[in-house]
Amino acid sequence: MTDRMAAQKFNLFDLPEDYYVSPQRYFAMLREHDPVHENADGSVLLSRYADVSKVWMDLSSSVDKTEMFTEKFGPGPLLEHHTHTMLFRDPPDHDRLRKIVNPFFSKKNVDRMEKFVADLGDQLVENVRKKEEFDYVKDFAFKVPMTVIAHILGVPREDAERIHEIGMKILFPLNPNVSDEVVREGHEAVAEFKDYLLQHLEKRRALASLDPEADIISTLAQAQRDGSEISDLEILHMCILLLNGGHETTTNTLAVGLLSLVNDPESLAMMRDDPEVGRTGPDELIRFITPIQLQGRRLTKPLEIPSGPVLPEGTEIILCPASANRDPEKFDQPDRLNLHRKANRHYAFGGGVHLCIGRLLAKMEISTILPKFLNAFSHIEITRDPEFNRNARFRGLKELQVKVRE
Repeated sequence: MTDRMAAQKFNLFDLPEDYYVSPQRYFAMLREHDPVHENADGSVLLSRYADVSKVWMDLSSSVDKTEMFTEKFGPGPLLEHHTHTMLFRDPPDHDRLRKIVNPFFSKKNVDRMEKFVADLGDQLVENVRKKEEFDYVKDFAFKVPMTVIAHILGVPREDAERIHEIGMKILFPLNPNVSDEVVREGHEAVAEFKDYLLQHLEKRRALASLDPEADIISTLAQAQRDGSEISDLEILHMCILLLNGGHETTTNTLAVGLLSLVNDPESLAMMRDDPEVGRTGPDELIRFITPIQLQGRRLTKPLEIPSGPVLPEGTEIILCPASANRDPEKFDQPDRLNLHRKANRHYAFGGGVHLCIGRLLAKMEISTILPKFLNAFSHIEITRDPEFNRNARFRGLKELQVKVRE
């Protein structure tokens, strides 16, 4: 089968096993031979940078998926979650909700958290230093963002693993072609998470005074107390969104990032030794990996894209930032990890009004934690083939067994 035929037959709803290990081979075929690819459900997959950019920057495109999610999930907590967060709300609701939490993720606040993250990195390095061999995903990469997010939300650190497991059951149904069982577990997970968070929200409300800079739950409780327009449901779903948005992508960047660096000794040495890489390297790793592979939009008016066709109103678009970020029309040697890459205008954090609210925090975590791990050990060896998650939306590793030596 030629590459052109393979691109035309590409089915996002029935992916081959090797896609999860190496999706870029498929993205390259799509960019070259079928950049405006019609999926089995009638949606359109865009893989070129210029097309992705055109849709993302078009203020008329909608993220509201109430109709689609109602059909996919049916009534219940999972539908409620994915129709109450700012991720799937258009302006003015998106702007109203984002304005409340935006200050918490300012550069000033992120800089203030850097010592907490650095101390956490030191502690995690000491924990794995005692082990001859360990799973880097479970024992290190996962623990970084989950601990940070628990700290930011204002929930006990020891609950991090529990809320991670619940959160994954909420995220996974966003993938194409999931089973009824996955959807059912998603409904149950949202209900359980809401009950958990409501206990913490009520504790904040019982306090005579709140410090809105202490944690997200306090920020939201104080905003409601001050008269901001935000409902209890929106508060609970905002917390779920921030947890899921903050842990999965950072875990995956740390894990796939280490794998990428071990497979590229020159870049690994630069990350260890070159101070300039501390400024440009994390952004390049995020471009190279693009942990969120797929995003959705719906056109509310006809839109002409650079690759040619005018897409009609109502078209459901699946944007592929993972492909756009490897487009040779935009990036020089896009499949090469270049830790000195400048003017790195990638779409790993999205674009337009929905630009990731936690992007500064994610960059700070990567730039603080990854060099700390690399500098702690002179020898890092991958001891078995890495296992990638079977997840089309979030690219990450299920397991990465490593052996380290000082």
